Amino acid sequence: MILWINGAFGVGKTTTANLVTKRLDGAQVFDPEYVGYLLKSFVESPTGDFQDLPLWRHLVVQTVTGLAQHHPRTWVAPMSLINAAYRTEIFDGIRAAGVDLREVILTVAEQRLRDRIDEDQVDTKARRWRQDHVARALTTFAGLTDAHFIDASQPPEQVAEAVAAHVRRQA
Repeated sequence: MILWINGAFGVGKTTTANLVTKRLDGAQVFDPEYVGYLLKSFVESPTGDFQDLPLWRHLVVQTVTGLAQHHPRTWVAPMSLINAAYRTEIFDGIRAAGVDLREVILTVAEQRLRDRIDEDQVDTKARRWRQDHVARALTTFAGLTDAHFIDASQPPEQVAEAVAAHVRRQA
């Protein structure tokens, strides 16, 4: 099974993913961003965003479905997909491979999200880029009706427990 943790940049996806793996037996993080880092060594994205590379989207589908099929467990993927067409492409590809996919979207109020981004001391280089994409992310997620939304304004441990509880209920 793939648990995709979606949400705006800076909402707490990676923190939540790491905490969720401690709450679901055998769960492990697969971060699609590493596929992008690999590609950036060989291919330049004209936009500067590896998600705009069709090869990235293809490799993410192939990698995560391969992991699910050859190394069955819960794979937790913390990745913002704010382009609705890319989200559909990736999720349709995972489902077409017969892999169970569940998505949760972490949400916080816009000002709180912007404050979190500004307060982040780990990835300060990404601050401007994250801020520049807040409006698009919030617009994209507001229009979705096929995902489960989780309030990420709570402490990280509570957010992770809410995600894990949702997955257990769907089992």
